[in-house]
This record gives sequence, structure tokens and C-alpha cells, in this order.
Amino acid sequence: MTRLCGSALAVIVLSLSALLATAQDADKKVFVTVLDADGNPIEGLKPEHFAVREGGKDRSVVNVEPLTIPMHIAVLVDTSSVNGSQDEALRSSIIEFVDRLATSNQVALYAFGDRPAVVVSFTDNAARLREGATNMFGWSHERSTLIDAVDLALRDLRELEARRPVIVAISSEGPEVSSRTAGAVIKRLIEQSTAFHAISLGGRVGMTATRMTNNVPINSERMRGMTASGEGDRERDQLLAQGTALTGGGRQRLTSVMALRPALTRMFRELSNSYLVTFSRQGGDRVKDLQVGIMVEGVTLRATAAPFKTR
Repeated sequence: MTRLCGSALAVIVLSLSALLATAQDADKKVFVTVLDADGNPIEGLKPEHFAVREGGKDRSVVNVEPLTIPMHIAVLVDTSSVNGSQDEALRSSIIEFVDRLATSNQVALYAFGDRPAVVVSFTDNAARLREGATNMFGWSHERSTLIDAVDLALRDLRELEARRPVIVAISSEGPEVSSRTAGAVIKRLIEQSTAFHAISLGGRVGMTATRMTNNVPINSERMRGMTASGEGDRERDQLLAQGTALTGGGRQRLTSVMALRPALTRMFRELSNSYLVTFSRQGGDRVKDLQVGIMVEGVTLRATAAPFKTR
């Protein structure tokens, strides 16, 4: 981690559309991560370094402490475009990632090739997670259902009433054919105070050249497929861009699967080094239009409104 040094020179504000559920106590909490220019978590921050505004009114930051609440973290893996040596690179990177997470958190594995599926339900059993990650790549398909997979994970997290829910999606950016819309899923991410992180592997899979025939029904079916694929890709792009930004998550784009291991290492370090920021307010109505700021130059700020049950 990077320690804070120098004087505070600027204010960086992240707007959150999140809603915290009604409660009678005055203190509310926000999960905050602060990264330096190299992506390393910054430690040593105090209440005077943070600013909170809610509903257009400044709120008093009463406490800042390391975030030690265990996570329920859903790891979603795209199996739609994996093959050959890529399988092994993905498998080994994911095994290492879930091994680290399971030491102090509940972890679940999901696959989303062709359709979303639970590979391993939430557990801290590293052996079960390793077995699931080892076997999940035999499910390869040509289509991706990232949005539906996020929706499935959100349903599971809601049933568990997780105190610190997180979703990490590893996507190959293959043709997206989910039935859910990005807007609906983003709304649920915000409502459930779930931080959404995404890693995109490689460039977008392009359309392959196809010889057209004089058979009108066949050609029409192909055109419908291409149109649907384009609409799905736009929905996926919206989820990746807005879903991460509005929930306090991060987005990484990788050009090679070989870069996945260091990317997941950075993500683990970020998830493991955050702050619990407590601010004071009057009344028990809903918290909305929440802004979190920090008076430090050249940093990246991520913030996620704490769920209702996190006090």
C-alpha cells in the first residue's frame, strides 16, 4: 500500500446514485477505496481527508477506519470464447484469485457461456472453488450472457442479505445475447449496494464473413442474428461502463489473457485495502444524491454505499 504524504491540494468527488435503506440511527456508512497513480491502495487516511455531501448538504465525517467486513464476492467467468492454451491461463489465474479471496470471504463461481450457471455456491472452501475453476472451462459456447449472469448473482446475493456484496466479471467480449437489459441490472446493482468490477479480455469478437444465398428465409435469419448481436453488445458496453462507475467498481481492459493474473492481483489488493467511512446525518429518511470526496491530488476514488444491514 502507499502511505499518504504531502498536503491536500484538490478535491475529487464521486457522485453516487445509490439509495441507503431507511434507518433511525443518524450515522451512515460508505465503503471507499483510494488508489494512487499506479493503482496502489493508499493507507493512513483520516476523517479530515474525506468530504461527504448528501442531498446537496455537507455531512460531518465522524470516523474513518480500515474496512474489515468480509465480502460475499461472486466471480463471473465468460466461457464463451476460451480454447486451447487460453483455458490453462484463465484457469490458473482464477484458481489463484479465488484461493486468496476464500481465506477471509465467501466466494461463488459462475460461468456465462450460452447461459449463466452457478458453478460453486458461496463458500470459503478453497478446495471446492479450485475444483469448480478447474472443470468450468469444458462448458465453452459461442455466445456470452454477461448481463444475465450479473442478474443471477444479484438474486443470490439478495437472498443472503450480504453485508458487503461484490461482483467481479471476467469477460471475453464475445457476442452478447442476454435477455435482461443493462439499465435494469445497473439499477439493481445500485439498489443492492453491490460493487461491480469488470475485466475485459482481448478485443471484440468481430463478425465473420458469410456467403449469402438466394434463400430469403435463411438470409433473414442471419440478419436478425447479426442485429440482435449488435444490440446485445451495446447493452453489455453500457453495463461495463456505467455499472462499474456508478457502484464503486473498476474496469480493466486486457489485450492478452496472460495479463489476467497481474490484473486479478491488483484487484485483490484493492478489495483488501479499503476504508469504512462513517458520516452523520439527521432523520431516518432515505439517503440519496450521495457524493464522496477526498482532498488529495492525483488519486482514484471508488465509493459504494453500505447496505442497510451494515451499521
